[in-house]
Amino acid sequence: MNPGDLSSNALADDRERALRDSELRLQQVLDNTSAAVFAKDRSGRYLFVNREFERLTGHNAAALIGRSDRDIFPAEQAAGLRRNDMRVLLEARAMEFEESGVFAGEQRTYLSAKFPLLDCDGAPYAVCGIATDITRRKQIESALTSSALAVSNARGRDLFVELSRYLGAILDVEVAFIAEMREEDPGMMRVLAFIADGAPRGTFEYALANTACDTVVGHGFRIYPAGLGSLFPLDDDFIELGAESYAGYPLTDTQGRPLGLISIVSRRPLEQAEFIESVMKIFAVRASAEIERQRGDAALLASQVSYRQIFEASEDAIVVYDPATDRIVDVNPKACSTSGYSHDELLHIAVDNLGSGEAPYTGADAAAHLQDAQKHGSARFEWRRRNKDGSLYWDEVFLKAARIGGEPRILAFTRDITERKLAEEAAQRNAEHLRATVSAALDCIIAMDEHGTIIKFNPAAETCFGYREREALGQSLAELIIPERYRERHRQGMQRFLAGGPGPYLQRRLEVTALRADGSEFPAELAIGVDESPSGRIFIGYLRDITERIEAEQRRARLEAQLLQAKKMEALGHLTGGIAHDFNNLLASIMGYVAMASERTAGGGDARLENYLGHALQSCERARDLIQQMLMFSRGQKGEPRLLDPAQCIEQNLAVLRPSIPCEVDVLVDTVAGAGTICFDPVQFGQVMLNLCLNACDAMQGRGRLEIGLHEGNEDGRLCSACQQPVSGTFVEIAIADSGPGIEPAVLERIFDPFFSTKPPGKGAGMGLATVHGIVHEHGGHLIVESEPGRGTRFRVLVPICKADADEVVRQQRATAPATHPRLQGRVLVVDDERSVGEFMCELLSSWGLEADFVAAPAQALERVKQAPAHYQLLITDHSMPSITGIQLAQSLQPVAPQLPVLLYTGLADRVSEQALPSNMLRTVLRKPIDHAQLARELSAILSTSIQ
Repeated sequence: MNPGDLSSNALADDRERALRDSELRLQQVLDNTSAAVFAKDRSGRYLFVNREFERLTGHNAAALIGRSDRDIFPAEQAAGLRRNDMRVLLEARAMEFEESGVFAGEQRTYLSAKFPLLDCDGAPYAVCGIATDITRRKQIESALTSSALAVSNARGRDLFVELSRYLGAILDVEVAFIAEMREEDPGMMRVLAFIADGAPRGTFEYALANTACDTVVGHGFRIYPAGLGSLFPLDDDFIELGAESYAGYPLTDTQGRPLGLISIVSRRPLEQAEFIESVMKIFAVRASAEIERQRGDAALLASQVSYRQIFEASEDAIVVYDPATDRIVDVNPKACSTSGYSHDELLHIAVDNLGSGEAPYTGADAAAHLQDAQKHGSARFEWRRRNKDGSLYWDEVFLKAARIGGEPRILAFTRDITERKLAEEAAQRNAEHLRATVSAALDCIIAMDEHGTIIKFNPAAETCFGYREREALGQSLAELIIPERYRERHRQGMQRFLAGGPGPYLQRRLEVTALRADGSEFPAELAIGVDESPSGRIFIGYLRDITERIEAEQRRARLEAQLLQAKKMEALGHLTGGIAHDFNNLLASIMGYVAMASERTAGGGDARLENYLGHALQSCERARDLIQQMLMFSRGQKGEPRLLDPAQCIEQNLAVLRPSIPCEVDVLVDTVAGAGTICFDPVQFGQVMLNLCLNACDAMQGRGRLEIGLHEGNEDGRLCSACQQPVSGTFVEIAIADSGPGIEPAVLERIFDPFFSTKPPGKGAGMGLATVHGIVHEHGGHLIVESEPGRGTRFRVLVPICKADADEVVRQQRATAPATHPRLQGRVLVVDDERSVGEFMCELLSSWGLEADFVAAPAQALERVKQAPAHYQLLITDHSMPSITGIQLAQSLQPVAPQLPVLLYTGLADRVSEQALPSNMLRTVLRKPIDHAQLARELSAILSTSIQ
């Protein structure tokens, strides 16, 4: 053997060894696969089998190699296997077959993948097969097919029960159930079906937390093959079942949202997790679909219910119209109540009957609207509806094309807008009324925009300002009607307001000065309002010419001044009246005693005493005059007007006044003869002259010129300086002027106030001019004061002219001449609460020859008369006494002594009316202090005896 041969042998050995190694490795691979692998020759004898094939047949490889299927399997099974092998050999291609039979003592089904083994010529010489056990899968498919057939007609809970039953049967477990999450509470599960030991149980709910199900819902498939009780707390039912293992698969909707789960529980440990998952997945899909279908149906039902509820409860009338049949197919209750038709009547009524019948609200118009909605999808319009009772209303109609139940329909939504239409018509009428009101307004109404341009100028403004509306519109308000001195302030105010600043003049009434077209200015009352409009703010001014009102206010102010003056006079009158009354009683006795003393000393030779008594009497007379002045203002006491010649009165009173006028004062008198007769009290005339002349002398401080004038003249509208009333007419004017320093305006306003005086204390009582005021106005006259500081003062007394002849004046003057005192006789009782006055009266009456008795109390007088009713021929009594008045005393005497005359005297004679005097009282009431001559005349007439 040469070396070359040795190398060839060695190479052959290596190849053989490698081949054996390769075959060994292939054998190991095939022996460890779960599939049965085999090879058969063309005659059907086995050439190769792996370990799994040995297990299935129960024979080892040695017993199987060289044998055919007829030797190993039943004849029918062997024939089926041979037919499949021959198809592969004949067709020379790989093929798959499901081959069933008894293998390893059980009926099994295998999926055999068979392919031909080819020789070098490409001819098949053997069949190789790989068989996979699909027995379990076939069982599942069969079960699923059976379950699918079983649940194909089931719905709702029955479906869930059947799914749970078949699931438990397929997976050979004791418990199977399906549960869904509560939509309102995802933490709670509602069991839809529960099968235990093949029997259904009732449904229930359970909390998801801390359960095995909690790891499934919303997560994925979970299996707990054993020890379930050690992993999760079990309730009593699962403990009773002896639950050992658990598997669950989540249920989700098409959007992947969790719905619930399908679960199994077993008393035995669970195996084949993949198989269990695949089976549960199939059942989960069906259960999820059913839950989703139920929820969809519920939602659809709720939607339908909701739609119907909305349809029925809508406040709009809804009509469903079928364009194919041109009929109404449905209406809601609102449509019935609105139209007055019933539901059935509306379904059979023609659309033409639902309109007013007048264009554009006829059937043809309705058909056009429906066609428009069908063509464009919608339409909106207003409709004049006619109800069943024939009444007409306005509707707003919206048509919408839609498909309901798959059928084309037109929905008509109608809303009653009658009130709105009426409101619009009313608004239009109101707008017209507003235009008419603005046009007819007496006030000026002027509107301007934010730029200050006039946009409204009513007829009243035309009349007031003198511009036509067409001339004013578009003009600047400031330039047109605001005086130049105020225009800049107006512009600045507008700028501040438009910039967000305050509007202090808005919504207020204020007085302004306005400018007319002729350049004249006038006072006006202005109110400004602001309104918002789409184009910006509009300023509306309401302006009124208040020229007449201001004049009226001035007149009212004068009247108020007069009223205030009158009230002051009234208040001060009460004070002065009380003083005058008490002083009058004192003066009556003082003056009487002085007069009596003068009579007794006359011709007695004591000239000095007569002089003293004369001065005392003069002082009493001055006091009497002062009291009379006070009484005139306190009680409105009037004098006794008589026809007087003013020129003669001035002459007489000037003669009395001259001694009182300082010699350094020049008196100039300028009287016009025949100036006119006046009706005046002669004493009060003298008081007027006295007060005015003495005031003039005091103003000139005893040096200057006093002018006294008299003439007749006319006045037309000047104001009285005392009463502030206009003076008009023809008057006799008595003018008293001085050359003094004049009167300041502030002082001039108060010179007629009682007790007002510019003189130092003790130099004037402040009643002089107040007295003049009272006397002059009592006689229907007025006072006009003309004065300027440094240029003197003139008092003009204006007295109305009285038409009377000279003879009547002379007759009245003779009637006032004094008479001599008579001698009288008789008995008189004097009653007066003021003892001094009563005692004086007794002295006076006694001096005239009468027997006079005095009592201070009315009760004493009544008692005396009762004791001797005929003893006295006359009773003289005061009026104002503490217990009863003089009139009341006279009334008390009437039943006792009806023939006894009673004479009343008082300081307040003006307050006693003649109607209040009883029948036993004389009509004449004497005034205190007593006028002796008048008293003597009255006594003479009463007692019917006198000694001249």
